[in-house]
Amino acid sequence: MAKSRSRSLIVGVTLVALTSLGFTACNPSFAPTPCPTGLYQPTSTFADGQTILDDCAITIRSDADVNTKRAALVNFIWGATGFPSTKLPVSVDRDVPSPVAGLANLERVDTLHIAMDAGQVGIAHHFIPLQRKANRLVVLHQGHTCTINDSTAPFDDGPGMQHTINALLADGYSVLAVYMQHIDDQLGGVCGQPSHDEMFQTLHPVGSVMKFFLEPVAVSLNYLQTRADADHFPRYRDFSMIGLSGGGWTTVVYSAIDPRITLSVPVAGSLPLYLRFPASEGDTEQNLTDFYRIAGYPDLHVMGSYGPGRHQVQVLNRLDDCCFGEQYHDANLSGMSFDQATHSYEWRVRKTIATLGSGSFRFEVDEASPTHMISFSTIANVLLAELDGDRRTVGSASAADAFVRGQNGNLWHVHGTSWEDTGLPMLGAPAVTEGPDGHVDVFFRDTDNHLMRVTRERNVWTATSLGGVITTDPVAATPGPGQFDVVALGADYTPYHWWWNGAGVSSEQVSTTRGLGQSALIVAPGRLDIFVRGFDHAIHHVRRTAAGVLDESLGGVVSDFPTAVATTDAGGTTRRVIVEGPGRRLWSVASIDDGAWTWELLAHAGMTDRFAGSPSASATPRGVSVSVRTSTGNLGLFRRTPAGWTYRNVGGSIVDSPTAVGRAAFAHGRNGSLRYFDGTAWHQLGGRFD
Repeated sequence: MAKSRSRSLIVGVTLVALTSLGFTACNPSFAPTPCPTGLYQPTSTFADGQTILDDCAITIRSDADVNTKRAALVNFIWGATGFPSTKLPVSVDRDVPSPVAGLANLERVDTLHIAMDAGQVGIAHHFIPLQRKANRLVVLHQGHTCTINDSTAPFDDGPGMQHTINALLADGYSVLAVYMQHIDDQLGGVCGQPSHDEMFQTLHPVGSVMKFFLEPVAVSLNYLQTRADADHFPRYRDFSMIGLSGGGWTTVVYSAIDPRITLSVPVAGSLPLYLRFPASEGDTEQNLTDFYRIAGYPDLHVMGSYGPGRHQVQVLNRLDDCCFGEQYHDANLSGMSFDQATHSYEWRVRKTIATLGSGSFRFEVDEASPTHMISFSTIANVLLAELDGDRRTVGSASAADAFVRGQNGNLWHVHGTSWEDTGLPMLGAPAVTEGPDGHVDVFFRDTDNHLMRVTRERNVWTATSLGGVITTDPVAATPGPGQFDVVALGADYTPYHWWWNGAGVSSEQVSTTRGLGQSALIVAPGRLDIFVRGFDHAIHHVRRTAAGVLDESLGGVVSDFPTAVATTDAGGTTRRVIVEGPGRRLWSVASIDDGAWTWELLAHAGMTDRFAGSPSASATPRGVSVSVRTSTGNLGLFRRTPAGWTYRNVGGSIVDSPTAVGRAAFAHGRNGSLRYFDGTAWHQLGGRFD
């Protein structure tokens, strides 16, 4: 793999059958670490003179606590004037030349000018897509980089502003690119002056200097809401936000005070104050004592995640050479490794959200990013995956069993309606194989992003590290009894393969083809077929046999992650890939006995449904079944038999991409529970999970 941090881990936990996902028990090896004490003396201060606060403990216990803290923060920031809920830009420049080069699917750019107290100004650019308009807007906050017009290279280079804007526009999302105070490319070559620390020393507005970092976002969103349907403005149905560095900090704080932000993705932007050490304290806005006494960072994560349909994914880059990466963590002072420390407060935030009963939060370490940036991995695997609903949260190989990541961060197993906590900490969604003898293997990322294999013997779950560092959730299949094949993308974006060789596990880099997001996999004895969304939005096929490796592009314009299935009949073996393409419709590309690949639109006369997220295909005795979420949140089912494709909408009210098993499907319900469609009727299986 691109970097090696592998280690061996074997954990055995005796199962306790549960009737619900109460999450009262967890493996002691991943019990929430008690908040450390004695890191700093009460008089300890950061370099800017601010007191180092211990913000480890979460103080929010109820909906009322959220509202009270939000009101207190608003009062601190804006004082008697309150949140600027009706304030608008002083001027808007319409249809300006794009300040960012190399953007595809761009209709126009408008520039918003915001005036604030003490002569402070704010600037934001509104990018509107040309085609495939999703009527959804993402705020991109650039942080401390002086321009959003950075690298257009087809690899991780620069801060990633251009890559993020271009990827969002390509999928039909509008973008509001907001500059951080005094750090932008609109200042005639002067960037970062006066410094943020100096702002707190010299400016004395009503409220706090903090307002100057947050108000441009609020004013811009007000404007976009009031201009809906006017002058060819989209009517935005929701607002999301992503930011890098200081923009990541802004994302944490702003999403905590403004519930209009549904999805928030702070990248390399902050850590709780109790985990900060020299070189990671940040500017004064990051550690302002009186502000964080109201709500520390864990409380802010709760507030930014809490509420119907709201969720937050915090991303830190392991190799970050600026801020909050592993090299800046002091395990000797904290008593925890980087991964233990970050996932420890993630667990506490998740537990609080579970108690509040609405919203979700998770923490991810970006293994692919080489520096301080928003990487292609974060764009595809987090931002777009969350926006599009691409993530499959359920792993299953049969209608009898399913596996999910519970809200305590452990792998949970449901058989029928009985739930059990394996006690094994994990990330993402598991992949599952089941052999003809009923033997089940489960594969997932652990909290260090290592690939893990889980088996059960005599009611004991055992997890073994297969090594390597992966950046996507794995996919798995079995070519025969006692065998398995697992594929995931590594930190270099290329596919890696693990398999049972009869005596142990072997691994390899299959190809140098680079992809984004979760792959699709078909296996047969002596053969591996991998399908992945490429950097060019096309489907790429990697075939591995004893004769060697074939890499080919199948073309297309793919919006989400592919699924694949093989069927055999009198006409031969058909390998079929299903993807979501232009117009939010499903497409099939198939090859019979390695012949030419042919594309086919899955539609029929009178069909009105459009789709969201990634489809999931499964072989059935009569052909192929494809499950997909509709744009209205129902389950759509395509069936292919010798007579052709059929389709029906079977309802279900689901929120993410389903997992197909034969003619059945598992999915995440709107109430947070697991739902199962058996081909005829829906069943509620309970639980709350990631």
